[in-house]
Amino acid sequence: MKQNIYQWGDSQNPTFIFLHGLGSTGLAFGELAKHLPEYHTVSFDLPGHGYAKALEEEKAYFPSNLIEDIEETINQQLGYTSHYLIGHSFGADLALHYAAKYPKRIKGIILLDGGYLSPQDLGMTLENELQSIEQFCDEVRFSSWDVFFESEKEELSRWSEELEEASRAQVKEQDGEIRLTISTFTGQSIIKGIYAEPVTDIVERVLCPTLLIRATKPSELESTRKKSIQILQTSIKNLDIEPIADAGHDIFREAPKDVAKKIRTWLVDH
Repeated sequence: MKQNIYQWGDSQNPTFIFLHGLGSTGLAFGELAKHLPEYHTVSFDLPGHGYAKALEEEKAYFPSNLIEDIEETINQQLGYTSHYLIGHSFGADLALHYAAKYPKRIKGIILLDGGYLSPQDLGMTLENELQSIEQFCDEVRFSSWDVFFESEKEELSRWSEELEEASRAQVKEQDGEIRLTISTFTGQSIIKGIYAEPVTDIVERVLCPTLLIRATKPSELESTRKKSIQILQTSIKNLDIEPIADAGHDIFREAPKDVAKKIRTWLVDH
């Protein structure tokens, strides 16, 4: 799996490998990495995301196949060493699948608001999600780069070079418009994989220390979150939970300092 590799920090320090979510890119972790300078952070674009080439086969996007590609990329960059894995959203699902398949390669996992809420928990169906991703990929379009960046800035209370770089990698110029890089085919294939190979099938094989840093917004989901966390706790014995106040699903973009502090504190004990 050839793609851009992004690195921050000193390679002699303990290593984090970051797996981004659906529609995002490896550059999304840049700002959070700057808040963890004592660690070496490595990330990359998953297939069909950012600057990585898309895959042609639907099942190639299923978790069991993606983690084989991820393992190959990690070996090429770091060799056969153990490391910490950090995943956001769908990337958290992949982190759990990877840890279940390669337990000796993992020192610990950090889940950034992912790996614990299934589509069913949120009242979704496969058909609805496939329709939603098709509509999303078709409707997200901007008339210029300036309009696109203004839209991105409105979503956050601050702006930075790292955030701009990550935002730019999520889109491309096409037929005079700024469109999403991810295609409907890639998005739908990933969603089908989530349903075909749910985390619940493998999570009991995750034996390493695990930290879930979770969102608290919107508040209407709190009861659902807590029920799902209780289920996760029965499967992963070495699990710690840390909520971030007033943070939504894009938790590491909304509160990078708080997330970095939670990670640093947890690592001291693990």
